[in-house]
Amino acid sequence: MTARVVDDERALDRVIFFSDAIFAIAMTLLVLQLHIPVVPHGDERLLWHELGDQLGSFWSFALSFFAIGLLWMAHQRKFRLIRRYDDRLLWLNLVFLFCIAFLPFPTAVLGRNGGEASTVLYASSMAVTGIASWLITFYAYGRHRLIDPDVDPALVAHWSRRAAALPLVFLASIPVAFASPSAAQYMWLLVFIAAVVLERIRRRRHPDTVVPEGAPADGPAS
Repeated sequence: MTARVVDDERALDRVIFFSDAIFAIAMTLLVLQLHIPVVPHGDERLLWHELGDQLGSFWSFALSFFAIGLLWMAHQRKFRLIRRYDDRLLWLNLVFLFCIAFLPFPTAVLGRNGGEASTVLYASSMAVTGIASWLITFYAYGRHRLIDPDVDPALVAHWSRRAAALPLVFLASIPVAFASPSAAQYMWLLVFIAAVVLERIRRRRHPDTVVPEGAPADGPAS
């Protein structure tokens, strides 16, 4: 059964505004895992000690903030090209936003523990979130289902690969986490490297590809 496609940009704007609100709330909630140290006045040594105890939380906060930020940038770019929507797209977007809203929890767990279980939980959560993001790209862009027909197929293929980079990196880090949680966490930085590499490959293979207005080729979003 074919889903009914709605061609209403105002209604589509509501989807984007709602999504932006979820992103903003999730990114703001990340900071709640950080605690203000309470120490006797002038006890600088104790203050430094208390701050040092939160290094893991600072790391997980920064990682999640920028990871969610990249997912937001990717979401913005995707919807700049989407001209229509249907119920399937709305459900896919809702599942994706559910994953985004959940991320502060594994972030806090990782910050407080940082061991095998918390690393696997975080990597799994990010991988599922990345898959949900990729599914939006796959569904909306596939066969130009919900985008303009004149969008270059080379760009569609490129953005599909970039959307797959994040979940692949986090999925690959899960088995590594059982042997070395710290090594798995370092692997996550490959998400940022992959975005840059894939963009350079696109420019080399398709230097004449025209990027539609509102969809910048530069930027690390996946």
